[in-house]
Amino acid sequence: MIGTGRRALAAAVTAVALLGLPLATDTAHAAPAKPSCPKTTLDQDIKGADVVFRGEVKNVRPAHGTGKQRTRTYKVLSDRVYKSSLVQPSVVVTARVGNRCALPTLTEGVRYIFFVTEHGALLMARPGTARATTTYTAQVVNRLGTGAQPEPTPPATAEFTLVADAGAPPLSRLLAPGAALLLISLLGLLVVGRLGRRSAR
Repeated sequence: MIGTGRRALAAAVTAVALLGLPLATDTAHAAPAKPSCPKTTLDQDIKGADVVFRGEVKNVRPAHGTGKQRTRTYKVLSDRVYKSSLVQPSVVVTARVGNRCALPTLTEGVRYIFFVTEHGALLMARPGTARATTTYTAQVVNRLGTGAQPEPTPPATAEFTLVADAGAPPLSRLLAPGAALLLISLLGLLVVGRLGRRSAR
């Protein structure tokens, strides 16, 4: 009787395997699925970015920090700016490391299109950042135009304002102390010479 029950059970298991039906498993200890990073459209990436530009990664620095504060910085030489502007062609881009929406480590010597937000002096990379493939570049150009070459910000020039009520500065402020003293001495000699000629008359 017991042997018959075992044979029946074995036959049932074999049938399940042949039919491809899943066997019951213990789901109580199954690992919860990790939340995925929400997908964004290109238009959303453009809207959320302060600056959009293309550039080649020149240097990849090791990640630093702990927990959610871990970041990695990249030195990037930009060659095209599609949205807003950069103060100089060579910039440093900071990217989060370890969170669900973190970018994969960028490759040195490869050009990317960067979507960044400005946090003080930092340029923080956004999820839209990706390789500047022909297709992706065309999509960005289609929405933002061909862009412009990055140009350094020119130095501020001094501006002078003429004040109407301001009088001419004293002569002593325009001349060096030695020159002012020499001029006073020459004026003194001129006055003495005139007085001498008047006496002679």
